[in-house]
Order: sequence, then C-alpha cells, then structure tokens
Amino acid sequence: MEQLTTQLKSLGLGEYESLVYGVLLSASPASATFIAKKCSLSRSSVYTTLSSLIAKGLVGTTYKNNVKQFTVQDQTALEQLLKKEKEALDKKFKLVESLKDTAKFFGRSDMQIPQIIFFEGQEGLKKIYLSMMRQAPKNSTRYLLRDEFVWQSEWEFVFKQDWNDTVKRWAAEKKMKTKLLVNSSKLEKSKAKFYQSQKAFEYRFLPIQNAIQQFAQYIMGDTIAIMSMEKNNFVGIQITNKHLADNFKNNFDTLWKASSAK
Repeated sequence: MEQLTTQLKSLGLGEYESLVYGVLLSASPASATFIAKKCSLSRSSVYTTLSSLIAKGLVGTTYKNNVKQFTVQDQTALEQLLKKEKEALDKKFKLVESLKDTAKFFGRSDMQIPQIIFFEGQEGLKKIYLSMMRQAPKNSTRYLLRDEFVWQSEWEFVFKQDWNDTVKRWAAEKKMKTKLLVNSSKLEKSKAKFYQSQKAFEYRFLPIQNAIQQFAQYIMGDTIAIMSMEKNNFVGIQITNKHLADNFKNNFDTLWKASSAK
C-alpha cells in the first residue's frame, strides 16, 4: 500500500488523494467510513478528498443498501487525467513563450522606461553612489558636477580610509576615469594639488556665471543622480535611462569646454 501511495504521488496526486485513491483501487466500491478507517483520516478529510478526486474524473459514486459508495472509474481515467494535465502544461509553455516575446518587445532599446529612485541623507547617497559604480560599464567615465559641499565637516567621511578604499577599488576594477566640474571659488582652487594627485582624474573650474549652489550631479554609464545639497534637507533622485544619460553627458561636455583648468 505504501509503495502504491508513493507511485500515485509521483503521478501528481496529493498526499490524501493518493491514500484514498489507493484504498479504492484495492477495495472498490467503498463507503467513506471504510476509507477513513483504512487511511486513518477523519471523515471530513475523506469527503473533501473524494470531492477532489471526483472533480478529476478518477472516482464515481454508486449506492449499496441505500448507502453511498465510492468507486474507481475505468482504468483509463488516470491516463486521461494526465493527458489533460499535459495539454494544460503545453498551453502554459506556449504562454511563457508569448510572454518572452512581449518582454523582448518592451525591453527594446528604443522603448526603455526610466528607472527612478528617490533617496535622502548621507546613507542614501552612499548606497546610490556605490550602486552606480558597481553598475557602470568598464572603461567608462564618472562625470561629476558639484558645489563645495564635500569640504563641509559633516561630509568628512568622503576622505576617510574605508570610503576611499571602497571607491578606489571599484574605480580600479572598472578602469574608470573621472571628470570633475567645480565652482571657481577660492576654496576649490585651494584644492588643486589634491585633484592633481588623483589617478585617471581631470578637473576644471566652472565659469563664474555658471556657478552652482547646494547642488550635485553625477553621471555613470546610463545612470544619473541629481541632488539638492541643502543643509538638513538633502534629497536626490537617481534615473537610469540611456537617452537621458546621453543628453546629460552632452550638457556636461558643453560646460566642460567652457570651463578652465586654472
């Protein structure tokens, strides 16, 4: 009996269905009470299971001495059930294929829907920045435009060992170059030696008329991060979209050409 139950379960029947159907295969017709004793199940569980087996076309009903009896349908019933399940499975496979075609259609490069993430605070920026570096293609360029916010005491983590090591590791792994645009302020110009010491790093000073305040913009690959650097109200938005990123890079290049290295 145990081997038969295992075989029926392998064919796709549930545990209770296998027990009840196994009893009926060896003793059909049988009453619900008889089946319950043989399977060590409650009558309510047996009736629920019998209803399921009847719905699948495996079990029928008859009467003996005015007592309802349950009987196994003809020998082909189980085979017919498997055929139906195979047909249903084939339809599902066809549906999956059609969904693949739909996914390919919506994944076309000319139909990219921008992925947009809002973030806030230093922790938000840290996660976004490292995420952008991880996702950036190899041999790409970091386009950084920002005001003097990094020199404020609350942003000193930018220059600490652990953060620097992490950023440099990703930059080296991705073989990234950096282009930085900053304000033409006394503070930024005093950092010229620091910028010159960085590897694969170019910087320029924005024209005075293009100076920015409490603002930063980073571009890496197809992703842009735009941030408002207001004190106690730091918020940002990250957008991943090739069309937008290409246009932002063009704007950056225009500013770059108008900016000075001194």
